[in-house]
Amino acid sequence: MKTLCGALALFGWLLVTLDAQYICWQALLRCQQEKDCELAYNQYLTACDGYLKGNSRQCPSHCISALVRLNQTQNGPDLESCDCGQDAQCRRAKRAIEPCLPRRYPGDASGIGCTEARQRCEEEPGCHPMLTAYLSNCGQLFNGRKCTLKCKTTIQQMLFIPNGVLLNRCVCDGVERPFCEVVKENMGKLCFGDQGFSIMDPDAEDLYEDEDYELRPDREEVESDAVYSNHPPFFGAVGLQLGLILAWGLLC
Repeated sequence: MKTLCGALALFGWLLVTLDAQYICWQALLRCQQEKDCELAYNQYLTACDGYLKGNSRQCPSHCISALVRLNQTQNGPDLESCDCGQDAQCRRAKRAIEPCLPRRYPGDASGIGCTEARQRCEEEPGCHPMLTAYLSNCGQLFNGRKCTLKCKTTIQQMLFIPNGVLLNRCVCDGVERPFCEVVKENMGKLCFGDQGFSIMDPDAEDLYEDEDYELRPDREEVESDAVYSNHPPFFGAVGLQLGLILAWGLLC
């Protein structure tokens, strides 16, 4: 009984609507009756356990991936609308996992998604080099550490390019959405306050290489950025795959 209560509390954070169809224990029981949902739920427990215990400052990419995989099952979406009710432990768990949750942005970007906006930039000779520079100069931003002067300057330069403006106004979409939204949030918080700017990074395996560890105080800012400049950016469709890593499909 104690184990069941703990599991219910762990998933109580998934209250996202006021008109929830199920309370969380009901939603969890339904999930456990579905093989795919139960598997995805167990993977979520494993992938997000360290973050929920406070062992890392940033939500790991494999935790976000597990949440996406869970939502793709038949009964997984019910867990997104479950209600904690008066369960205080459930509510605490909800607050703890909140930074990992994909956030939805209003469709105020003339209907263009960030996937299409990025593809347009890649195809434009004037925008493509700027996007490459962004991926090279903004390594610390992707992990939510800081927005360096070099990174901020690169972003400001992109805003003078029409397709760069589209990247600022686009709405995160598709399987790329979770990481795109993390980048959008970091951009607004660390670089421009409440102003948003979103560019999806296709080379996320390198960017999240040390995401579960604290940054050593003796590491210089330029050293961190150099790590990312040593990995040439690739452009392709990003796929969040089942498991604890992000698998990326790269175009030749």
